[in-house]
Amino acid sequence: MRHDDDFGAVVRTFRARLSPAAAGVTAAGPATRRVPGLRRAELAELAGISEDHLRRLEQGRRRPSPAVTDALARALALNAKDHSRLRASAGFAEPGTAAMPRELTPAAVRLLDRMTEFPACVCDASWTVLTGNAAWQAQDCGARTARGRDRNMAWRVFTGVPGAVHRSPGALENLRSSLVAGLHTAVRRYGQDRELRALVTDLAAASPAFARLWATDPGVPPGWVDTMTVRRPGAGDVELDKDVLIVEPGDLRVVVFTEPRGGGERAARPTAGRPFPKDTALSR
Repeated sequence: MRHDDDFGAVVRTFRARLSPAAAGVTAAGPATRRVPGLRRAELAELAGISEDHLRRLEQGRRRPSPAVTDALARALALNAKDHSRLRASAGFAEPGTAAMPRELTPAAVRLLDRMTEFPACVCDASWTVLTGNAAWQAQDCGARTARGRDRNMAWRVFTGVPGAVHRSPGALENLRSSLVAGLHTAVRRYGQDRELRALVTDLAAASPAFARLWATDPGVPPGWVDTMTVRRPGAGDVELDKDVLIVEPGDLRVVVFTEPRGGGERAARPTAGRPFPKDTALSR
């Protein structure tokens, strides 16, 4: 999904092009209008929201909900293409898209196949690991026997699932904020996805730290500045940086682990790599 359009600007563009007559609005007052299309108050009334709420949306001071976005689309008499554009500008999936994509795409597989030197894995929009390359398995960037919820990065980080990864307090705080912001984005896009909503509910119940961050809604993800230490008994520790690449279509995340310049031993090089089944070894 692309986010080239600002939501407020898109709404103003569609509002300006819709005539009062086409919207079923009876003109009142002076015959000369200052705006070529609908007035803000007229659109707000048609969409069933307050004029102040619409003003804040157009100014970027308030974030739209899926329901308000769809109400504006109906009020603006948008066709399917423009409705999709409006939802995309708000960060939501296309109309009627309920389920979060969880299938590996050719682009994601191609990236993993070509990343033979660095550990890398693929996650869905909720940070559940779908697969990883051989270097990722060999490096053990977490617990290699993870199943179910333990495959989810946010679940592992906020519930303290034991693993080989250790972070400084500052790095852990940055990671938590990024994970929560990413989950907020996923819920805005796929709010009808039951598994996603269940994950958020269970996280809030299991982790007070998650519940506090979730209530504040960090907004736009602050970006990944994640450094960790992978402790390997008998083999020494290795410092790794984590970077995240968004792969579209499919709304997947390719997570890549690399040693910073001047780091210690190199990550283990793979001899072969292939995705594993959904319930086999996965980690954060």
